[in-house]
Amino acid sequence: MYYDRRIPDDLIDLLLPDAPLGWLLSWLTSDTASAAGAHVQTRANRRGRKRGGIQLYLGRTSPLEVRGRPGGRVRLHADRTYTAMAPELFDRDLDRAELARLARRLEAHAERAAGSALTSFLDGEAVIHAGLMRLYGPLATMTAPFLALDSEARVGFDSKADQQAFEASLPGVVGLPPGEAVPRKLDVVAVGPDARLLLVEVKPDAKGLTRAGWQAAVHVARFRTLLAEPDDWYREVLGGVARQKDRVGLLGRAWPIPFDAEPTLTPVVAAPDPRPGWQAAWRRELSPVVAASNGMLDGLRMWRLRGDGTLLEDVSA
Repeated sequence: MYYDRRIPDDLIDLLLPDAPLGWLLSWLTSDTASAAGAHVQTRANRRGRKRGGIQLYLGRTSPLEVRGRPGGRVRLHADRTYTAMAPELFDRDLDRAELARLARRLEAHAERAAGSALTSFLDGEAVIHAGLMRLYGPLATMTAPFLALDSEARVGFDSKADQQAFEASLPGVVGLPPGEAVPRKLDVVAVGPDARLLLVEVKPDAKGLTRAGWQAAVHVARFRTLLAEPDDWYREVLGGVARQKDRVGLLGRAWPIPFDAEPTLTPVVAAPDPRPGWQAAWRRELSPVVAASNGMLDGLRMWRLRGDGTLLEDVSA
């Protein structure tokens, strides 16, 4: 079992200001990018992304990914809708100089994709999620209550059999009721200034809190396993992701990242809710899940968000 979004240094360094993808970080602060829910994440796995990738998201869709290739080259990928907009950009290896020459065309492609993305990818939970990743990622300040390190986090396994065995154990470990599906993707992995490792489930409103609670509980079980590994996963792996993102500006101007301390694993349920009595309503729905989750939801936090992903209130469950 592994979860590692570190990518080669020569790939992440493409995002530095004078590098071939330096335009991408500045573009993220544009009005067009903001309206389209744009954010950038590093991607890696042991199959299709062995050399890593830098992926641009517009809400739930992706118009551009730069994947590492042998010999320090890269290849551009995207969902089929976006490759059709500029087919000459995709499915061929590029060296650093060629990528630099394409910078203006790639920025124009991102701009065009942002203007044409389907509204179904840019509403509800997608807008909240993307706003949270932007506000507490590249737009983070010294007063940020947390840093969003990764989205759509999914652990990997060395084999399908290992995955099936681990997932089969989760309902018993977590106390998952019959009929509750085992989730595989976590919305946000974040870290607080006090070395809290925050596992955040984001919802578009307060109607799905029970499901969000069970999802958070399952992810706590997964990340407890990662933290128990002997390779110092928190400091070396997750800390490595944070250090890479910080170096190229994907974590804004926030506080020093606390990866020397022992982490506190903290589940979070997050959603907008305009009700004055939201805290009591959330606790009524979540308390049975907390009680039945075999301790997985100890320390559960409830985040009330604004529709743009801004954290308005952070209280205990």
